[in-house]
Order: sequence, then structure tokens, then C-alpha cells
Amino acid sequence: MEFFENFGLREFVIGTAVLLGVYSGIVIIRLARLSRPRPPGQAASKPVEPVWNQPPAQFGEQALKTGIEAELAELRGEVAALKEKVSLLEAARNVSPQYDEAVTLAQKGMAAPQIAERCGISVAEAEMVCALSRARAE
Repeated sequence: MEFFENFGLREFVIGTAVLLGVYSGIVIIRLARLSRPRPPGQAASKPVEPVWNQPPAQFGEQALKTGIEAELAELRGEVAALKEKVSLLEAARNVSPQYDEAVTLAQKGMAAPQIAERCGISVAEAEMVCALSRARAE
């Protein structure tokens, strides 16, 4: 313990400076590795430039583009759902009210005997409705 008793303020300041120097050296080495370009064999795709290196206008454009792409994907899903609803409504509009439920069930894939039983029509009529709905789907 005599070793530590001989330490004073001067030794403490020198030790702290050495530790800060070693730490700064490690940080500089790590930063140099990050900024060094990769060899062509390692980089499979073009790396995206970090946000802090991008000019503000480019960052804004990138954020806007990402938002627009997300909104576009959402709108495409809504359009697909609306197309399906429109096709069902068009099919129902072209059918007499007596067979409206039968057509809807046929479009959902129900078998003719089940449609006949549920709608109170003959099996032949139900088969005709199924055939017509298949023909319209194609």
C-alpha cells in the first residue's frame, strides 16, 4: 500500500491524461475504420450515406419518398379491395333478385346442392347459377 500513498495531485493528473489519450486513440482508430471505403468484393450493394452526411434537402427528399411509398402501398391495397367489391356488386346488379343470394354464394365457392337447399331453388338452377358465376369470373 505504500505505492498508493506516494501518489499526489501531479500523478493523478498525469494518469488521467494518459487514460484520456488512450481512449482518444481508440476512438480515432474506430472512426477511421468507419470512414474507410470497402473493397469492391465486400460491398454487395451501394451503402446508404449516413443521415448526418446528407444535405438537408436530400434527407427531406428521402423522408418524403419513404412516406409516399408507404401511402402508395396502402392505397393499392384499398383499390384492390374496392375492385373486389365492385365486381361483386356488378354481378349482383345483373341478376334477378330471386337469384341474388344464390349468385353471392356461388361466387364464394359454395357447392350447388348447398345453394339449392339454402335458397329454396332446384339443384339444376343452382348448378346453372354456379356455371354462370364461374364464366363471369373467367
